[in-house]
Amino acid sequence: MTRTFLSTTRSWPGIVAAAALLAASVVAGLSAPATGATDLTLKASSGEVAPAALPPRSVRHKNSEFWVWFGPRSWQSVDSKQGIRITSANGLLDLDYGFSSTICASGQTLAQSVNAYFTQHRAQLRQSLRAAWRRPTLRTSGIRQLPARSYGNLYFRESYAVSGRAGGIRFRGEIQSDYSLASGPTYCFVRDEARTAPRAGYRTSIRQLRSVQNALAYFGPGAPDEEGFTDPVR
Repeated sequence: MTRTFLSTTRSWPGIVAAAALLAASVVAGLSAPATGATDLTLKASSGEVAPAALPPRSVRHKNSEFWVWFGPRSWQSVDSKQGIRITSANGLLDLDYGFSSTICASGQTLAQSVNAYFTQHRAQLRQSLRAAWRRPTLRTSGIRQLPARSYGNLYFRESYAVSGRAGGIRFRGEIQSDYSLASGPTYCFVRDEARTAPRAGYRTSIRQLRSVQNALAYFGPGAPDEEGFTDPVR
């Protein structure tokens, strides 16, 4: 029996979509500064990890019931039960992570639905980049299916390398977009993560952002994975 996958414009009930994140490389006026920062010498709660590669003088942050993260005391975050955005004090380093359920992309077959979703997603990313950066570029890794033993059935990913200029600063970044049809054919799971930083010192900055993401702990409904952590950056 052929399964037909329905179509809709993607809805993002979290704080921001990864594409929208790129529109604010220099952050102005976060609505909810992080509070409750504590020293890493304090005992972490169950399910929390603080990697050694975190930025210097990192502390534990918790400003809602949903997320705990580790980073410098001056860094800020806004979050919801389906996403979190973390920025450095000067707004130049930016991490966004979010997930949601959505109506599956249209297609008469699995392959058609997967291709339709990522085609639409790439178009959205390019549009956001053009609105946010001068002379933006986007390179894609191509779509790949991830191992079922680690991600479940019918789990697909495409990664992107981006670059551009904003406010006289050259930026680079990496975006990762996931699409799972395990609960299809009507509703699918999507997850997006994006990390951007100035081109100057990018290698150090991106390692720090990856480390901050890998230390995220999530305590909301519908945890991103079985252990309650975000998907580690490989």
